[in-house]
Amino acid sequence: MASIAALLISVFILLAGSGLQTTLVPLAATDSGFDALEVGFLGSSYFIGMMLGCFAAPWLIRRTGHIRAFGACTALATAASVLFSLTIDPWIWNLLRCLSGLCYAVLYAIIESWLNDKSDNSNRGGILAVYNVVNFAGMAAGQQFLRLYPPSGFQLFSLSAVLISIASIPVALTRSTSPLVPESPRLRLPWLIRLSPVAVAGAFTVGFANGAFWTLGPVYATLKGLGASGAGDFITASIIGAVLVLWPAGRLSDRVDRRFVILGCCLLSAGAGIGLVLVPDGAAWTIFGLAFLFGAGAMPIYSLSSAHAADFAAPAEMVAVATGLLLVYTVGAVVGPTIAASLIEVTTAGALFVLTGLIHLAMMLLALYRLTRREAIPPEQREPFVAVPRTSTNVVELDPRIPASHDEAQEAIPDEPLPDQTVQRPL
Repeated sequence: MASIAALLISVFILLAGSGLQTTLVPLAATDSGFDALEVGFLGSSYFIGMMLGCFAAPWLIRRTGHIRAFGACTALATAASVLFSLTIDPWIWNLLRCLSGLCYAVLYAIIESWLNDKSDNSNRGGILAVYNVVNFAGMAAGQQFLRLYPPSGFQLFSLSAVLISIASIPVALTRSTSPLVPESPRLRLPWLIRLSPVAVAGAFTVGFANGAFWTLGPVYATLKGLGASGAGDFITASIIGAVLVLWPAGRLSDRVDRRFVILGCCLLSAGAGIGLVLVPDGAAWTIFGLAFLFGAGAMPIYSLSSAHAADFAAPAEMVAVATGLLLVYTVGAVVGPTIAASLIEVTTAGALFVLTGLIHLAMMLLALYRLTRREAIPPEQREPFVAVPRTSTNVVELDPRIPASHDEAQEAIPDEPLPDQTVQRPL
């Protein structure tokens, strides 16, 4: 782990700056007079940028190299953070959020390329687990800076810019040789839907619900009387819930049908959402507790969906599975904030959790239906659960379920499943 310590420090600092900005932007937009729909567009714009970045990263890295691409994207992300405080215009802020999303997607891809280069079959799982913890810790740490200054000022945007720029130092000073350039994502969505409808629906559900939550959750918290620092604590509580439940839920899904665990997570997040709709204003600790439960239910669904798909895929197909699920998640995250904001615009802030409850209910119904259509894989034949971060398509290289020689195998996979492949599994 010593060889990747500097990179993990870079990840922590970058995620602290990104996490601060993720919560700060909707708070500052609300303080600046943006309506709910305009705030929702900001969330959608960010994830549009993330989607573009997934495709742009391999081209940019191939053209300029890892270190130059990292420097360029940190410079752009830093400039975007500063520009938020220099102009107040919804159109410009949407462009800045889209640019930020694109930059972060490239930055994650570059960092994950280096992590992959420093890993082998003996330690990939451990590195991925540590990377997950650092991701969560950085996002949670970023929320605490909201205590320092009001969101309507320039200070917090400047602090976010400082953190993003400092994150480039470990990469810029590295003596390591550049890793291989990542391949461009290869989409095989019809195949993936046939392979596991529950996994695809789960990825979309997480993107839709969590994209809306990250964008409008801080606004909800302030309208409940918690203030900017309370909004940061609200998001932090959801992250802590995800961290504490993610791995136990995954281990449980290795022993029972994963769809039952997904059902339980959907039920928990929907129930917490109902509570967040009904909770009175100012009940801070009750709101934080419900946010904890919401994160515990909503956030593990992506990794559980990935594990469910892995049970039906050949090892060489896992790159296509992971890439497809990440991009389905991003599509959900693009539409979720705008639809939630549209409801809030004509109702109240609690409509956010009415919507997330409905999307989790729909996921529950699909999972229940699929339980009648396909038998569970016996526990001894399942792939082990792996917590998969939703950062870039390049993170799939760290997944220990993927063989080291997957590149050649992936090229040989046909678009249609062969008779001796996944369709042999019970339907």
